[in-house]
Amino acid sequence: MRLLLDTAVVGEICHPRKYDDVRAWFARAAAAHEMLLSEVADYELRRELLRIDSRRSLDRLDELTRELRYIPVTTATWRAAARLWALQRKAGRVTAAEGGLDGDVLIAAQALAEDAVIVTPNTRHFDSMVRAVTWQEV
Repeated sequence: MRLLLDTAVVGEICHPRKYDDVRAWFARAAAAHEMLLSEVADYELRRELLRIDSRRSLDRLDELTRELRYIPVTTATWRAAARLWALQRKAGRVTAAEGGLDGDVLIAAQALAEDAVIVTPNTRHFDSMVRAVTWQEV
């Protein structure tokens, strides 16, 4: 199974002191599944780690970009995300602020393109767009 990691999960994997359970899961899951890292998740996490000057977490994030298959944002991703965003809005589901970029829709578009399941603590953010599970469900 292909697993695309959401920003929150990547953040827990990169944290230097907490989330031993998530890091242990990640090591087991990486041996059994193809793990994917979204460029969107990298951006969302990296900007915060830079803001708080978390060098150890940034170093681990850099390692992940070399260890996992890194999924860039392409023109096709942007277009698929725009379609998803419009469909969500037409159905009355608001996924982000009106003028917001909406990283979750971008990540969902990447998961659809890669035939991947999103691993996230916030499955409700993705349920109406793509299959999403918590790390405990993998």
